[in-house]
Amino acid sequence: MSNYRLVFSGLLLLSGSLYATPNFAREYSADCTTCHTMVPVLNETGESFLRNGFRFSSGERSTLQKLIDPQKDESRPIPLAVMLNANYDTDREDVQEKVKLYTGGTLNENLSFFGMTKENFDGNSDNQNFFERSSSRAYAQLNLKEAQHVVRVGLISPLTQFGNIQKASADAGLKGHNSNSDGNGGNGADQGAAYGRVDKYGPPTTTTTTTGGMSDSHGADAMQGGSHYQTPLQNVRVGTIKGAEYSYLADNRWMVLVSYGESVEKGGGSDNGNSDGQNISVNGDDDYQMMGGVRYLSEGGYRVGLIYNQFEQNGVENFSALLPIEKRFEKLHLTSTLVYKDSTTNEEPYYGWENALIYPLSESDYLRGVVDLDQQDGDSAYGLSLGYSKWYKFALFHLTGVRKSTPEEDDNMLVGSVSLLF
Repeated sequence: MSNYRLVFSGLLLLSGSLYATPNFAREYSADCTTCHTMVPVLNETGESFLRNGFRFSSGERSTLQKLIDPQKDESRPIPLAVMLNANYDTDREDVQEKVKLYTGGTLNENLSFFGMTKENFDGNSDNQNFFERSSSRAYAQLNLKEAQHVVRVGLISPLTQFGNIQKASADAGLKGHNSNSDGNGGNGADQGAAYGRVDKYGPPTTTTTTTGGMSDSHGADAMQGGSHYQTPLQNVRVGTIKGAEYSYLADNRWMVLVSYGESVEKGGGSDNGNSDGQNISVNGDDDYQMMGGVRYLSEGGYRVGLIYNQFEQNGVENFSALLPIEKRFEKLHLTSTLVYKDSTTNEEPYYGWENALIYPLSESDYLRGVVDLDQQDGDSAYGLSLGYSKWYKFALFHLTGVRKSTPEEDDNMLVGSVSLLF
């Protein structure tokens, strides 16, 4: 076992004697459940905290002021948090380990910042810099008239302001597919799968060379996308961009948002281990994404949105549309999103439906079910996930059963993970 695995395993064994919380919880002396229904799903307080630039109310002393000159009975905040994660699933039959680093806070009454990056210990991301990783975030946020006008610039995820569209299905074991499971290609098979998702938008303009001892015939299959399962939200390509975003909130009911930038989601492989999450571009750095949308909060508490997303990949322009609906009932949290992606010269239109239902058992544990359905080219696919999660002090445990089905493949697996938050 390598040294880093020994260190990681030691941290897990010592978990019972460690007590720590992420940076925002430390700064405000609040429990993580103050903002989260379940990590990373935000409740109303958490969504307001995010939109307000990591403030609970206007007029607060900024993180920067507290750091430089803490007042009486005011602790000096440390704007840094770490998450250590170990994940095992019966499909890979291996433990994937990763570390996430977070930073964020307020600079003055209008400006704030946020940053996040992830490193897979067993991944192949050495050829990627921070701004090429779909899992990274780094942006400055400007708030005018509190949360009425919000501008974010940097490496951003535009869907964040629309609620829990992506968060509700995070870590459900459905995103992407591990090409390594066939045992034939190693890293090359993973890269081929990522290329395959790009090539669906048009023929490649350069010759692909894969690595890891993968045969040319296997590489060709991967270039066509094969039977690798993708969630509806992955398929419609609403991802991370390097650019800017403006949103306007009226009467705490209507929100309008526009964003534009260079697309970072160039691969389409999953971002949960090995090199599946690599953002591999065949055509260089000319891909773009432009998104616009509106969201309305009804009297009954339903959040209904309409999002238009236009993007270019591999020199081919395409668009997608999303209709998200979110509702918090007394004991349930529902997020449902209908998606549509336009046809291209190589494929028919894509239709999908992504649903997540969260049921709290107590303040520290909950159940989550996810149902994904889609259809394209006359073929249907689906993904099912049922998981149990539990908080224990600063640790988060997940146990999830997953089924992914395409016309060519059925995949059942059990996923277990533990995350330590510092």
